[in-house]
Amino acid sequence: MRSATTEMNVLERMMPSENGLTVFDADTQETSYGICFFDGLPYIFDTHRKGSRYVATIELLTEVVEPVRVSRDRIRRFGRDALTGGLLPIPYSACFFKGNLHVYAFSGPVHGFDLAAIGDTAIKSERALMERTSRLKSRVPTAIARAQRELLEGKRRPLHDADLRVLRARLQKESAGPR
Repeated sequence: MRSATTEMNVLERMMPSENGLTVFDADTQETSYGICFFDGLPYIFDTHRKGSRYVATIELLTEVVEPVRVSRDRIRRFGRDALTGGLLPIPYSACFFKGNLHVYAFSGPVHGFDLAAIGDTAIKSERALMERTSRLKSRVPTAIARAQRELLEGKRRPLHDADLRVLRARLQKESAGPR
């Protein structure tokens, strides 16, 4: 079994960061996409294939129109905690696709925040992501968690309305419980 440190080294090579940009180049558009619950709130997650590995990401903060006020120091501290836990933190002020390239830019206030993990299969990468993210609950910057909650409560606007519709539908379905 590979250590989290080894996985992080591989993941950092797969998603190079320089000049404020983090780039992920998926080999294919194959992806699993879904919603997971973290600390009682729904979040979007994706899994992409890159060579023989799979990268799973959770949007710890779904993209918002207005930036979130959180200090760079606080982001750095959380980033160190995430790395120690075997997750690659990706805060971003802008995010876009260019072909298969998923480009994150972080040069100012946070508009979104992803955490990433890898595995040899989609299931292994998603399992690693969920388990490791759960261990970080108490360390997530309060402003980030609050912004996700405010997004669902309608106090913040999402960058993409479809994201909010999907998250709210899932939240309502979970709240209704079994019939």
